[in-house]
Amino acid sequence: MPVLALGYIGVEARDLDAWRAFGTDVLAMQVVERGADTLALRMDERCQRVLVQCTERDAPAFFGFETASAKALQETVGKIEAAGRKITRATERELLLRRVEDMAWCIDPAGNRIELFHGQAAGNGPLTLPRPHGGFRTGRMGMGHMVLHAEDIDAMSAFYRDVLGLRLSDYMVKPYRLMFLRANPRHHSVGLLESKHNGVHHVMFEVLALDDVGRAYDFALEKWRIGQTLGRHSNDWVLSFYAFCPAGFMMEYGWGGRLIDEATWTPREVTHGGSMWGHDRLWMDEERRRKANEVRRTTILSGLGAPLQITRGQFNEVE
Repeated sequence: MPVLALGYIGVEARDLDAWRAFGTDVLAMQVVERGADTLALRMDERCQRVLVQCTERDAPAFFGFETASAKALQETVGKIEAAGRKITRATERELLLRRVEDMAWCIDPAGNRIELFHGQAAGNGPLTLPRPHGGFRTGRMGMGHMVLHAEDIDAMSAFYRDVLGLRLSDYMVKPYRLMFLRANPRHHSVGLLESKHNGVHHVMFEVLALDDVGRAYDFALEKWRIGQTLGRHSNDWVLSFYAFCPAGFMMEYGWGGRLIDEATWTPREVTHGGSMWGHDRLWMDEERRRKANEVRRTTILSGLGAPLQITRGQFNEVE
């Protein structure tokens, strides 16, 4: 497979103090200072999963996909070039900031900077989270997932599926087109949402203990803007909420995601809305929010549910 997982993200920030606070309050990640203009957020044994660099704007900067080896990276670069997209090799400074052995990047059809890397370094010392926490679900499934707005969803699908090798898990066609693509057993590493503009809809992190979602929700309610209230998705079963990060897009904080069995899974259309309950979309205008709530109400009345698939509130899977 060309890529293994979504490995890291980068953001640009005018206010590093805001990111220190958000990373601690909502994400409950370890903040690692990298000089006067850069900080990193750790969530597992890796040196970082989020890299924040001080600039004159607040915006997403890049998304890093992990490959298995130097050979796999080169093969993926070849596929991207064969698809007619320009590849740029990382500079020494970029390699140092990412803490990776090698990296190359391109621009996807919607204008997002996509980095391909291998050999990310481990963190310096043990992970130290800012409050009692059960940890994050990462390992072979990477840091989580991202969902992107796409004016041309077919071009984006061709890039992520035909070039990067992601597989279709499921999809929606009404009231809008939405594709969920996986790189590993996580239900999706990339979501593509047909939209009138390009950009990032949200990035998701998954925790191992349900209580950590509730604790983060309390902090988010107190200090930050909620994008979507607590709820549970109907296709990947994640129980989560969304808060706006200092870069202006949403970050989802969730628990309970389903795993895909490659041997038995068949892509299917999602016809019952995005959530079984909750996830009131506070970011929408009044009319769109009303319509979304009507769809969710119908789903609630259908009794749609999902298994907990847990043991003592923790995932116990062999990585």
